[in-house]
Amino acid sequence: MSITILTPKEFPKIEKIKKEFNVFRVLHITKGNLKIVEFFNKDGAFRGFGRNTKAAYKKAKRTLKKHYS
Repeated sequence: MSITILTPKEFPKIEKIKKEFNVFRVLHITKGNLKIVEFFNKDGAFRGFGRNTKAAYKKAKRTLKKHYS
């Protein structure tokens, strides 16, 4: 299992999410074939799982939007 902090330099779409939902940290976790993206803000952690980073990012973004709608 490896854990890295994603920056806008590595994944440009992060900057928009950080501004819109006041996200202060984005983690990328790899465990076997599974990729996990976590957004952290004042309300908690929002996770998305997928076979690649793009799919995990979309699912994490969807959970974040559902929480605020």
